[in-house]
Amino acid sequence: MSTKGTHIPDWLAVPFAGITPAPSQERGQDLFPTGNWRAIRPVYRDKMPPCNNACGTNEKIQGYLDLVKRGKYLDAYALIKEDMPFPSVTGRVCYHPCEQACNRGQYDEAISIRAVERFLGDLGQALPRDVVTAGRPNGKKVAVVGSGPAGHSAAYQLARLGYTVTVLEKSPKAGGLNRGGIPDWVLPQDVLDREIERLVELGITIKTNTEVGKDVSWDELKKNYDACVLAVGLTEPNSVRADGEDKHGVVYGLPFLRDIGMGTSKVKLGPRVAVIGGGNTAIDCAREALRQGAEEVTMITVEGNTSEMPCVPEDLHDMVAEGVELMHGRAMTAALGNGKVEALQLCRARFSGAINASPIAVDRESPAERFAVDNVIIAVGQHASLPWLPDEFKNERGTIRIDRFGRLGDTNFFAAGDVVQVGSGQPLMVVNAVGDGKRVAFNVDKVLRGVPLQERMVPIDVITDLARMNMTYFPKFPRVRQAMLEPASRRRTQDEVIQAYSEEQATEEANRCFSCGTCNACDNCYLVCPEPCIVRSVRSNGLYKILVDYCKGCRVCIEECPTGCLEGVPELDFDTGVVRMDTAFAITPGLHGRQAEELRRLPDKAPKDIENWR
Repeated sequence: MSTKGTHIPDWLAVPFAGITPAPSQERGQDLFPTGNWRAIRPVYRDKMPPCNNACGTNEKIQGYLDLVKRGKYLDAYALIKEDMPFPSVTGRVCYHPCEQACNRGQYDEAISIRAVERFLGDLGQALPRDVVTAGRPNGKKVAVVGSGPAGHSAAYQLARLGYTVTVLEKSPKAGGLNRGGIPDWVLPQDVLDREIERLVELGITIKTNTEVGKDVSWDELKKNYDACVLAVGLTEPNSVRADGEDKHGVVYGLPFLRDIGMGTSKVKLGPRVAVIGGGNTAIDCAREALRQGAEEVTMITVEGNTSEMPCVPEDLHDMVAEGVELMHGRAMTAALGNGKVEALQLCRARFSGAINASPIAVDRESPAERFAVDNVIIAVGQHASLPWLPDEFKNERGTIRIDRFGRLGDTNFFAAGDVVQVGSGQPLMVVNAVGDGKRVAFNVDKVLRGVPLQERMVPIDVITDLARMNMTYFPKFPRVRQAMLEPASRRRTQDEVIQAYSEEQATEEANRCFSCGTCNACDNCYLVCPEPCIVRSVRSNGLYKILVDYCKGCRVCIEECPTGCLEGVPELDFDTGVVRMDTAFAITPGLHGRQAEELRRLPDKAPKDIENWR
């Protein structure tokens, strides 16, 4: 209520908004036009959307979805390129942890973030010139060893920071795991080629057929470059330690996919193929075997059922739809045959749950089974090959020893990607390797500029509780499905299995985003305020202001905020970290500096008899 024109007896006078001594009756209306009853003040304070937080490279997912909603596709593409150098790639191959974290999944169905990312990536590929440019040259040179996701990302960010970057790749074609570990029907070669061209357009030099330890020595790296990023990946396949594993017809998963991707494959599969393993690479191998001419493909896993398998469920579903059979609870103990594999010896087994040299518990007492095959593809993981790396930088897992900043000791060498993440509990995903490469690039920059390396200690409020948003504003409607080739037709073709969104589909799907905890310029607060006390110069995210002089703290704007970015803060808590609002209690003049100055002078004007103020 307002006190203007109302006489308040001295014995009923109370402090205004908790200020003691209170302002005089004459001055009170100027200081607090709304009266002295407001207890809660609305504050715009953005939270972290769960999708952004779950993304391995912390893409601003809510931001680019919001731009797609508004038809600002080029702006959305430019925003995603701040963190992701190849959205056309991750829009096809990423296992989308962001979608698993999406709050919409608690409500109806998670947003198809990966499909929208692919739409933006393909838009960027169609541009004659990319939106990203190299930074101003700073005269320093950095080598990046490996052109896979982590190396690609590190080189990209370093070039944007102004470094002269040279990528050293031992294979005949750049791309690393993206080239040699992901089939064409998931990631077409021409899409990856275009992304590699973008690196070259950025000024990055890529030297293929250049192997560290053979063509370039460790000492030459130290001598010729100011810093170096080692992003060599896990290139050597793991063995199952079975008898006869060296027989003709036994191949390994990653080399099998790599040779096909590089165009150097000489393997001709027979009609019956067994794939050993239950992970994502094993699934790719099984599906690729069909496309390479196999008639019967069986995936043999130590896991007891599909729910225990470490692969992505949707890929498993697509593989089964294409006709791959599953055999659970078996371990390959021998490859049988005279020089060439003719059958596998299988024993009952289970995964022990231990990540060590013997993770499989084999039941030796049960009778072994004979399983006839023409070829077997072993896909049970990979390990690093680092004979050129000084022993002091190797750890007990046979990978690179780094500190928490990705640095090798007190050197200007850094490492990123699967080669350092394996065994850490971090999922080995393309997006995580990209994020690792990005973070290491920024640390390289700090070291070369003489800036101390410090961990970011930022408190993050990730909004995961739907009760913190106003769900009445979000009608339920289904996820926009990506079209797929029919199983019968796709098992013999290298065409992409999953099809792209159209512009209309991308916009429709982006419109399903809640913008969890983040202002998205919906205008609700502006429209529902009864005074009104909320102003904006332009309808844009986060550019709304509260006219604190006239806000009564009615909470209508807070209750009607769909995204949960508006919150109520007790009136007297404005010295505890709330920095986005100009307040009467500010210690420095701001939008309401007049009030701050008045309050500053009040103690000097207080009557000597303090009892009269009580």
